[in-house]
Amino acid sequence: MRCVCDLGISLAETTPSDPEHMEIAVVDIFAGPGGLGEGFSAFSPSGASGKRPFRIVVSAEMDQNASRTLRLRAFFRMFARGHAPASYYQYVAGRRGAPWSAATAAEWHAAGEEALRLQLGRSADDDRLYSRISQTIRKDRTWVLIGGPPCQAYSLVGRARNKGIHGYRAEADGRHFLYRQYLRVIQHHAPAAFVMENVKGILSSRVNGALMFPRILDDLSRPGGRHGPRYNIMPVLMTDGTASAGYSPKDFVLRAEDFGVPQTRHRVVLLGVAEGISLESARLLRPLSGHFATKDVIGGLPGLRSNVTDLNVDKWPSTAADILYAASRAARAEQPLVSQKLSLLAAKAARRKGDPGSGGQWMSRTGRSDKVPAHLAPWLLDRNLDGILNHEVRAHMTGDLMRYAYASTFAATHGYSPRGSGEFPKTLHPSHRNWGSGKFVDRFKVQLGDQPSSTITSHLSKDGHYFIHPDPSQFRSLSVREAARLQTFPDNYFFEGSRGAQFKQVGNAVPPWLARQIASTVYSILAGR
Repeated sequence: MRCVCDLGISLAETTPSDPEHMEIAVVDIFAGPGGLGEGFSAFSPSGASGKRPFRIVVSAEMDQNASRTLRLRAFFRMFARGHAPASYYQYVAGRRGAPWSAATAAEWHAAGEEALRLQLGRSADDDRLYSRISQTIRKDRTWVLIGGPPCQAYSLVGRARNKGIHGYRAEADGRHFLYRQYLRVIQHHAPAAFVMENVKGILSSRVNGALMFPRILDDLSRPGGRHGPRYNIMPVLMTDGTASAGYSPKDFVLRAEDFGVPQTRHRVVLLGVAEGISLESARLLRPLSGHFATKDVIGGLPGLRSNVTDLNVDKWPSTAADILYAASRAARAEQPLVSQKLSLLAAKAARRKGDPGSGGQWMSRTGRSDKVPAHLAPWLLDRNLDGILNHEVRAHMTGDLMRYAYASTFAATHGYSPRGSGEFPKTLHPSHRNWGSGKFVDRFKVQLGDQPSSTITSHLSKDGHYFIHPDPSQFRSLSVREAARLQTFPDNYFFEGSRGAQFKQVGNAVPPWLARQIASTVYSILAGR
């Protein structure tokens, strides 16, 4: 059971009235493609059409493609909601070489001043960031620092990889200490509040045998040491803990699926509020009464098919039928019911006409393209967008497509994704040396249509094995747009770069819909001043 009334599309009853002319500046560092910033910049205390108090003045990101995406989105936000120029829509559709025109050159320049390509920790880039902050934020102006340092050193997967590196020492890995870039910004510029996001692994990460998380909390509460500013560090989630009695580390974990995001993404979110700012008006987040599923947001998008890397495709219907029949034969002895369903799918594929294609930068909408949950419809959809952006899938070799066909049909039959060698027919086993070890049981993982997806990660840029589409007739991995919808990026949010670069950006981002709700908590405190 899902209760849309809990989703807070209008937050007028849960936050103070918007003080007239109040504008809160936002600086976004380690910004990625801008998911956290998107949530802040789009938040309105009175609903989708109301005044937006947060304005991003600086966003900093080192990745070239993500930086291009940030600038394009900054340009889009230069205009009132629903009034982005036609040149923007023509550009993202591939019909124009630049998103701006002579009439909007000033806005494009301003977007370039906002979205900076910087590598924090590099002296020249730090100087440029601090200079830009000083130029845009007066000393008496209320502003917020947001962002999340890269998580490779903290993530469980990253730590497992590090163990295999000869001579690796955690204390020598500078990635453990990138949060100090936060400290430096806070120390020098003293925001009213800051939001830092990272993976759950940060709670258990150790350096020299000591947990990093208590050290990070202590450093963030006293940036600059004895004579620096002071901050109360708190969760944005309603918990049993208190600042005086101490919070449990788990109090800082936000489960995205509990807040209207169709994805099981669990992240640590720290909210720092400058001492002297009252917390009495804080409206902390409460989990919803139900979850939304993968098919709720991607089920209406046009069907696609993967390109085949080791086969020349003359006619897709016959190629699809051949792959499905081959998967059916492989499953016949060990999974007869799955085999039977694959055979039926093959027969249907052979009768189909035309080729759905593998998508691209832009493709036409269908009658079902706008099929999304009611609470996300105003957020995701754009009546000025005449197509679907970044709806493109990667190519795969025939053997993997057979595994995808088998896995998705198995999931549709049994209600869960097949796990490891014991639930895959022997003739479909990949040639990986560790396939039978039991350590990689989710190497081929189907995103179940009736459940929230698993965490969308940047691994999508490498292969799609963990992100198999739930529809067995498509037997492919997710497209960029499908991943973006599961991350709750608006449909008019365009990702720059190659398909792999787009996947990486989407996987590294904070879900904007969740970020919007985090922004509501920050606003309730700052507006209460």
